Amino acid sequence: MDTIVITFEDGSKREYRKGIKLNEIVNDVRDGSLFDVICAQYRNQIIFGEDTLVKSGNLSFHDINTKEGNRIYERGLMFLFQVVVVSLLGTGTRVKIKHAVDGGVYCEISKPVTKELLKEVKDKMNELVEKGIPFSKVETSRLDAINYFTSIKRMDKVKTLSYDNSKFVTLYKFNGVYNYILGDLPSDASVLKYFDFTLLNENGVVVRFPSIYDNGKINKYVHHDKYFTSLEDYSKWGSVLNLDNLGELNEAIIKNNASEIVQLSETVQNYKLLEIAEEIVKDKENIKMVLLSGPSSSGKTTTARKLSLYLKSLGLNPCPLSIDDYFIEREDTPLNEDGKPDYESIRAIDTKLFNNQVSKLLKGSKVTIPTFNFITGKKEFNRTIQMNKNDVLIIEGLHALNEELTKSIDKKNKYKIYISPLTFLNVDDDNRIGMTDIRLLRRMVRDSRTRGYSPSHTLSTWADVRKGEQLYVFPYQDADNAVFNSSLVYELGVLKTYVEPLLFSVKEDDPQYGTARKLLELFKFVLPIPSEYVPDLSILREFIGGSYFER
Repeated sequence: MDTIVITFEDGSKREYRKGIKLNEIVNDVRDGSLFDVICAQYRNQIIFGEDTLVKSGNLSFHDINTKEGNRIYERGLMFLFQVVVVSLLGTGTRVKIKHAVDGGVYCEISKPVTKELLKEVKDKMNELVEKGIPFSKVETSRLDAINYFTSIKRMDKVKTLSYDNSKFVTLYKFNGVYNYILGDLPSDASVLKYFDFTLLNENGVVVRFPSIYDNGKINKYVHHDKYFTSLEDYSKWGSVLNLDNLGELNEAIIKNNASEIVQLSETVQNYKLLEIAEEIVKDKENIKMVLLSGPSSSGKTTTARKLSLYLKSLGLNPCPLSIDDYFIEREDTPLNEDGKPDYESIRAIDTKLFNNQVSKLLKGSKVTIPTFNFITGKKEFNRTIQMNKNDVLIIEGLHALNEELTKSIDKKNKYKIYISPLTFLNVDDDNRIGMTDIRLLRRMVRDSRTRGYSPSHTLSTWADVRKGEQLYVFPYQDADNAVFNSSLVYELGVLKTYVEPLLFSVKEDDPQYGTARKLLELFKFVLPIPSEYVPDLSILREFIGGSYFER
């Protein structure tokens, strides 16, 4: 046949000649659209402007407001930023992409940076965007790539490529500069129209750009000091141990230091949690409730239980109280914008009852607390508790940091902890490992192990989980007394043996196939670490199984 039928996201169909380019279809159906199409998903594969379509199939467009489009936008923008900074500061300048922060990505530059310089950088970047300089793919042998990066003293790249078994690799060339980037880049710089900078210190810059929730708007940078400090503290610890990137972690594994790395990582994390417990005990006359929250798969449950052990060893008696037991009756659950029950909204929690009962508990009264029956969808009042002198409530859940949940409780009686895996380990200086990806991988393993969910199910529901976090978790990350970093520098090595079979099970006809393959790309640089090295009190055990708290 000389024609193909393309089915769009809204279910409409159009007939085109066989071999038509994506750009031609974009011009046909999205003329006058506000945002540029960065790429498209065609028959479950990502394609770009000059790619041709030769078979009938489904086609969906990705711009900056979609997950896939936004990630490609970020990679292109960061490469553009690096190229321009080096061109202005001179050869030998290093730009290290470190981690995601509010509204952008934090980078460290090896030479001093000023606001005046950043204005020059912005002007030059806009110039290259206006010219639409292409991101060109260059196929080369892996050994030639290693020799090239050795010649320009990029040993982080050399270490990365040393653990790739591929005979050939793809480099990207932009404005005369070659780089190895993990993942796709835009066809050219013309789509990179939205960015700005915030100078944090003479070597630290936040490159800001819209998230998928911002509709192309670049939000004002909000500095979350505890969050940022925790990231930097762990990053410095990693540098001291020569664990800045996956290549260095692999070197430690090769030298039979994997067990030591596991124990060091666990020890540092446990020490941080013990510090929090000691801080609570010092103010035990006032602090009567500890509230823990964080995004999905942060290890909140294990952290709450470990903290309870520390508090108990220091003379306090932790009393767990579950927010989930205070769901309103199921028939009264609020609906979201799609008309479906919104179980993640704080309006799904009986905050009035929760406040009332906690207030009575703190005054020493006996209270009959509910247990939510998830089968009947109703609360059952069958357990009476009373707090004694050294008792402290431990409350963990999605809305724990939201003042609405405990607005009747004096602030001096509350201690708030924000928990998240704040990953500092990257693939190399140009390729960061997303904290969101770490949580997704953890969740995938746990979903498969404890709920029987397929990897495709976990991947397909992740966007809704992320939306709930944006609404109900991240806005309250500053409303805390402490930030607890639940990441473990070694965990990708352990997760590898659990995750790879799950990701390989996602087949080509599955809409989640492309996402699964991109996650698999990360693991080709990761050497495995035996799970036997992981202590039974580790947060990682919450996901891979074998936790002390599951006995």
